[in-house]
Amino acid sequence: MYTEQLTQRLGIAAPASPQTLTGTATVNSGSVDMSKFHRSLFLFETGAFGGTSPTLSAVLQIQESADNATWSNNATIPSATVTTASNQATMEIRADQLGLGKRYVRLQAVCTVGGTSPTIPLAIVGFGDEANHKPGSEQNDASVVSQTVVN
Repeated sequence: MYTEQLTQRLGIAAPASPQTLTGTATVNSGSVDMSKFHRSLFLFETGAFGGTSPTLSAVLQIQESADNATWSNNATIPSATVTTASNQATMEIRADQLGLGKRYVRLQAVCTVGGTSPTIPLAIVGFGDEANHKPGSEQNDASVVSQTVVN
């Protein structure tokens, strides 16, 4: 039996740097190489909105790529929408749900922002799971500098 901690099981993709939107923008997470994982999970989070009558419509879509450079929306996973402050949404995809010849996945958030002087904090991070070769954490992005486990 292989016993692993979550920090070993998951590969962490490069995050979309936590940011505060003041206008309409498209934000992309880092990619997960699905030739190394069976599943991928993306977490999208919003913080407390600022400004006068701030609004957000964030349309979330899993995107796929053969070369990690040219991206298209995955036809299998439906989009999701987040419109409220201090909320989270996840999207998950399996390797067998990718289009033919595609191997990389990411989450794209197309964010339409409204209001007077709006500030919309958000963050996105992706995780690879069920690694083909253990531990999955060997596939972590270079931005992961520390992982602590208390036994």
